This record gives sequence, structure tokens and C-alpha cells, in this order.
Amino acid sequence: MNVFMKFGLALFIVSSLFSQQQNDFKLQYDIARFRGDDEHLYVEVYYAFDVSLLKYVLKNSELQSESIVSVTFKRSSDDSTVARQAWRIPFSVSDTMMLKSSRSYSDIFGFYLKPDIYRAYIVASDVNDPTVRDSISVLFDVKSFVTETIALSDVELCTSILPIERDSTNRFYKNTFEVKPNPTRMFGLHQPALFYYLETYNLQKKKSDNYYTKAIVTNAVGKEVINHEKVKRRINDSNVDVGIMKVNSLRSGVYTFTFIVIDSVDNSQHSSSKKFFIYNPTLPNDTLTNPSASNIDATEYATMSESELDKEYEQSRYISTKNEIDQYKKLKGVEAKRKAMFDFWTNRDEDRTTEQNEMKQEYFKRISIANVQYKTGFREGWKTDRGRIYVMYGAPDEVERHANEIDVKPYEIWFYNSIQGGVQFIFGDRSGFSDYVLLHSTHRNELHDDYWRKQIEAN
Repeated sequence: MNVFMKFGLALFIVSSLFSQQQNDFKLQYDIARFRGDDEHLYVEVYYAFDVSLLKYVLKNSELQSESIVSVTFKRSSDDSTVARQAWRIPFSVSDTMMLKSSRSYSDIFGFYLKPDIYRAYIVASDVNDPTVRDSISVLFDVKSFVTETIALSDVELCTSILPIERDSTNRFYKNTFEVKPNPTRMFGLHQPALFYYLETYNLQKKKSDNYYTKAIVTNAVGKEVINHEKVKRRINDSNVDVGIMKVNSLRSGVYTFTFIVIDSVDNSQHSSSKKFFIYNPTLPNDTLTNPSASNIDATEYATMSESELDKEYEQSRYISTKNEIDQYKKLKGVEAKRKAMFDFWTNRDEDRTTEQNEMKQEYFKRISIANVQYKTGFREGWKTDRGRIYVMYGAPDEVERHANEIDVKPYEIWFYNSIQGGVQFIFGDRSGFSDYVLLHSTHRNELHDDYWRKQIEAN
């Protein structure tokens, strides 16, 4: 596979976002696997965020800002770090009018990884304002490609693909193309064309002149809405497949792009798919006959497994009622659980006129941040005491850290000025392993212990 390996200064892609302006700094991502060398796969991580939400400072007659973006892969089995890249990315504008609308920055990281299951951590922050940040934690299975039959890489969905001369300085150069990713996977009104890139391997395993490909788009219930078919010649053992689909006529909703290779020898089919989203306010939503079912089928719950639903239910327990907890425990089967979690968050959607459930987005954003900032050697970050408080109440207005007091183990005091007239939470590292537990709080519904200091007195 011909891939670029040098990473220079990031390309600044300025474009209007597709629907409503975002109210917070939200990191978007996508990941794709390609064939690498004999021992590794080549994994690309695509990300995007709104640079208009960064803090800009006047320097040398320009408004300047800077972000730090990092991607870390940790082996899931032992949490060991196997790869990490980080970049400082400067931005500048000539006047504030350029920041009145959303401006999306997209970029790419490339890694060579051995086959394994990894936890990928993607973090972006504002150098001028550390409160402007977002992070994503995602489990990713870097599977080897089969060698006995035809195999396909993951699909990369793109904003544009152009043939260009080989250019080692272009971060988006790949196999004679400039391939600009779309990490949001949002198409429609302002991105009417869906471009796709993927690679097909092991074509010479079967001896025949031709093979067939299909590029199809299906809606949330599997109905085919676009179909492009081609006949191709077997010239090389691998092939790059690129294409374009006009999607501006599709209604708003969730769709799936699937690329299928059909072997002409035995008619076996090999496919690779990726979900994407259409925002097209000029057309009504893509609805189904059953209104209740259509709402679920047009969301992420339509494809979630039972284990994924159970995990989301567990992570939602901090805001669950006793009745909701009792009811979920009684449920049997994936469909019942899908409906339960769909109803759970729909009931908490304070503004149903928008496409997004802002409360759910904020809640799981806090889960992700807690997993990065408060993870211990024994528990995920959201399960720790500091993680729970962060998820329930958000970031504290002020933190006092006491790490070196005589005869007292390390402790922290978190202050929230707008809750119940002002409350505080005190966490102590009683074990000495940076596992801070809640010792005392002035919040009326939390643990209260006026003698909390006795719990962290050094022996």
C-alpha cells in the first residue's frame, strides 16, 4: 500500500458546518484500517472540530489561536500505550467576522499497529483556554485481513477525492489521490456529494478476467436507495476503489454505505460498510410506517448490540430513577432494551425541535472526559468518585489540590458555586495509589463527614 508517512503542518480546511451551529467544542472522529506491512496494519484516525470556538488573542495585527490534538492507542488487555502522536496546530484570522459562523478543521493521524484490540483516546484542547476541550475514548479491533479470499479495507467517507501527482508533503495524499476525509460523516445540504475510498486485496486468488462491484446506500431499515454497479478486470492483486454519490436528494436520517465485491468464479460476496448521516432540512425526515419504530430505527440504537445497550444503561445509572433501574433489569432481548434506552433519553430531551439530544451528548461527553482524567489502575474513570461527581455536576468552578501537606495524605477540594448556593466536595487519596475517594461534601444529597481529615491522616 502506498501511504504517506511524513506529517507536516496540518491543512486548514474552512467550511460551513452542515446544520445548526454547535454550542460547544465537539470533537468528531472516524477510523479506518488498511493493509500495511507483513506484521502491521495501517490505521488512520480522522478528526474534526470547530475552530471558531477557540479563544483568539490579538498578536501582530492578527487574531491567533492554537490547539493541541493527540491520539493515543493503548492495548485493551493491559492498558499499555503502544502508539501516540500529538500536534500543536496554530490558527489565525484577520477579523472577528470570520469567527461568526462555524469553521471546521479536519485532519488525519496515521499509525502502524499489530493486530489486537485497542482503546483509542483522541483529545483536543485550546492552548489559550484549557476549558475548551473535548475527548473521545473508543474501543477498536485492529483485525488482520484474510489472505485466502478477497478482502476489503474499511471505508473512508470523504468530502473530496482528486487525482494528483505523488506529493509526500500532502497529508491527504494516498495512492495517486488527494483524499480529504469527512470525520463528521455528515452529508446533505452543504455537502451534497459523498465520496468514498477503500482498497480491495487478494484479487488474484481466483483466476478469471473479471469481477463485479456494487456501491449501495441503504436507509435505516435496510431499504436500498442508491445502487452503482461496475464490472472490473483483474489486473493487479489489489485495487483502489474510489467513487462519488450524489446524496442531496435523500431525506434527513441515518444511512449506511456498503461496498460489495462479487467474485465471478464462485459468486461469493465480500463487503465493507460505514454508517453516515444526511441533514437536508428542505426535505422531510426519512420516516417509516410505524412512527414509534421509525424513531428508534433512525438512531444509533438500531444497530447496537445487547452488550452495548447494557453498557449504556450502566453508564446512565447516575441519572436513572429507581423505577427505570428496576424495569431495565427485568427486560429480556435486545429489542426491548433498545426501546428502553431510546425512551430513557427521549424523556430527557429538553428541546425536541433540534436534531440532537443535547442532554445525552453532554452526559456522554462527561463520561469520556472522566474516563481520560480520573481512570485508576482498577476502574474506568466514570466509575471513580471524582468521575461520578464530574458526570453528575460537570466541571468544578475551582479545584484546590493539597498534595504535600505534612502528616496528611493528598486530597482535593472541588467547588461548585452555582449548586445549592455553593457546595464543595472533598476527595482523599487514602490508598496512596491516586485513587481519590469522596470523604465529605456540603451537597445535601451527598456524603457528609465533618471529621473527614481523620480519614487521611498519615500513619
